[in-house]
Amino acid sequence: MDNILNLPITTLSNLIRTCEVSPVELIESTFAEIDRHNPRLNAFTALCREESFEAAKQAEREIDDGQIRGALHGIPVAIKDIIHVAGTPTTCGSKFFSVNPSQPDATVTARLKAAGAIIVGKTNLHEFAYGVTSENPHFGATPNPWDTSRVAGGSSGGSAAAVAARLCAGALGTDTGGSVRIPAAMCGVVGLKPTYGRVSVQGVLELAQSLDCVGPLCRRVADAAVMMNALAGYDGGDVHSENRPVPDYTVALGDSISGMKVGVPRQHCFEGLHPDVENCVAEAIGVLEKLGVEAIEIDLPSVPDAHQATLTILMAEASHFHQRRLAEHREDFGLDVREILEDGQKLSAADYVGATRSRKLARHEFAQAFETVDFVLAPTAPVPAPLRSMMDTSDGSDSNLIRPRLTQNTRIFNLLGLPAISVPCGFTREGLPVGLQIAGRWWGERELLQIAHAYEQVTPWHKMSP
Repeated sequence: MDNILNLPITTLSNLIRTCEVSPVELIESTFAEIDRHNPRLNAFTALCREESFEAAKQAEREIDDGQIRGALHGIPVAIKDIIHVAGTPTTCGSKFFSVNPSQPDATVTARLKAAGAIIVGKTNLHEFAYGVTSENPHFGATPNPWDTSRVAGGSSGGSAAAVAARLCAGALGTDTGGSVRIPAAMCGVVGLKPTYGRVSVQGVLELAQSLDCVGPLCRRVADAAVMMNALAGYDGGDVHSENRPVPDYTVALGDSISGMKVGVPRQHCFEGLHPDVENCVAEAIGVLEKLGVEAIEIDLPSVPDAHQATLTILMAEASHFHQRRLAEHREDFGLDVREILEDGQKLSAADYVGATRSRKLARHEFAQAFETVDFVLAPTAPVPAPLRSMMDTSDGSDSNLIRPRLTQNTRIFNLLGLPAISVPCGFTREGLPVGLQIAGRWWGERELLQIAHAYEQVTPWHKMSP
């Protein structure tokens, strides 16, 4: 089967279950593609080659015996290298942990393995997940598979690039201010940030504990739903985990979205857009309207203050977490990460308290908005993937300068703990992907996946490959 790696998880799962494709065959094809393209993309920091083939053989035996674990059985996935995978060091993209001993599986890793997924490797990232470019000074940069002169986005750039380049069927990223959604938009794939507390962060090195989330990156919305079925749920070992019912995220995917309402906050989320991004998102809104969705312009005046509040909380919590390392081994940090950590140390208790108050006001405002609309819609990022030459950290903190630009529409959903998804919605004239971000109510991932899937099914963007 020539195009096996182009197939979505849902199709591969059916072929594996009917023995038309074997897990071993799929892993062989996957590693052949990794060997062909990873030297150029540097999407992986480590490969689990031997373990993957053993897992594929076991999956094949189980499936032959009728012991099918579910839709992820035999499917190759990758894990961002800030999430523990037993037998493989977790580097966090840092010099500190470059020879870190292996840790037990994170909860999300264990859940994927229990569902039969095969972990093919750990993916590259912005150092300590604290950036939006994945230009890593210790492990090398992950360029954009659509144009290697461009950044892949970050911090989960390796995961997004690996999925876009067909080096795995799905991947895990982490999202503290947009680190799943931004690289998803830059690389033309689907990226979901769940509601805070929906997916366990046990076994994931923290960046900012009140903002961190784990989410899937895939080439199809239905694949993200399949991965969420394995990932979501209460974890007693995670103090941030919420014990709430978990639906089957695949059940409602094909339901009509006619009558749904999307709020469009033009005043704050549509400012300073690249013309091609603006056009793509406008066309996407038109597509949704043809599907029966009502688009309503809404005003969210808390957004600017909330954006700054998110940055304050992120900087304060990250600087607190890295305080000792920064004091004792300052020069071991990459320049851009070191500078923003040091800036975070200058924040006061009053700054942090003020930010938490802004968070409460914004949460109240969004709760009111969701009484009128079902979703909030905006460009994922206001610009397409920037040139990598803009990220030369030898000139100072250029990476930090682009950070607030790329996160202007994503951060607030981390601040409020709301679920948000980025789906491909077109390309610029230079052939760079554009992402559409849709955010939903707390614990509303199923409806979010439903509207994203409906949009995806009537547009061609998910069929494109770099």
